[in-house]
Amino acid sequence: MDKTRILIVEDDPIIAADLEDRLLEIGYSVIGPYDQGEEAFEVIKKEVPDLVIMDVQLAGKWDGIETVRQIDKVVQLPIIFLTDNTDESTFIRAKSRYPAAFLSKPFRGRDLKHAIELAISQSSQENKKLTTAPENENTFILHDRVFVKTKDRMERLFYQDILWIEADDYYCKVCTKNREIQILQTLGKFNETLKNLPEFLRVHRSFIVNLKHVEQIGDLYLHIAKKQIPVSKSIREEIMGRLKKIS
Repeated sequence: MDKTRILIVEDDPIIAADLEDRLLEIGYSVIGPYDQGEEAFEVIKKEVPDLVIMDVQLAGKWDGIETVRQIDKVVQLPIIFLTDNTDESTFIRAKSRYPAAFLSKPFRGRDLKHAIELAISQSSQENKKLTTAPENENTFILHDRVFVKTKDRMERLFYQDILWIEADDYYCKVCTKNREIQILQTLGKFNETLKNLPEFLRVHRSFIVNLKHVEQIGDLYLHIAKKQIPVSKSIREEIMGRLKKIS
């Protein structure tokens, strides 16, 4: 069985080394430690850990809270914040990122172990909820992909590969760079599947687009991979707002 991989982001070298030793002793795999949020963010884009232990105060441009905000744009991970004597406003900011736990410095080994076990357990339960969709047997959702029902099988689609989705009578057609897939649900139903992903937006009654692939935006149309897609006038402002959020 693969070991749980835990990323450490802590700018105090003594605490970082202590954390690493404790985690290895318990039996976890350690990524890092890293002392800057920006560096940890780049690592996560290449190697996704199972859990992150994040110091609230970091030496780099981003503090731990901003680092987690940036990570959330890429992948949803259980976070344990390390805190010392933070003020109320910092605590409120940290809480807004919905961490799995807070650990106050100095922390006891037992508290660390319990916080990690709870965070992993909660994450496992949330993933179980995501991987089953009782309200729609044609869709199974994961954090970075979706399985959709086609004529004779379930097809895997990574969100990042989807360019746009187009209404096709009572079905809809998903377009990627390399293929088109007709799936057995309406555009409106598939839009419900994507509603929590800010990069996807229904820009017209017949089209949902992945805003990360938009190349040009006009008054009435936008372009993705040479495809001209109509845009409702009422939605153009929201497109610009969403683009800022996912950039």
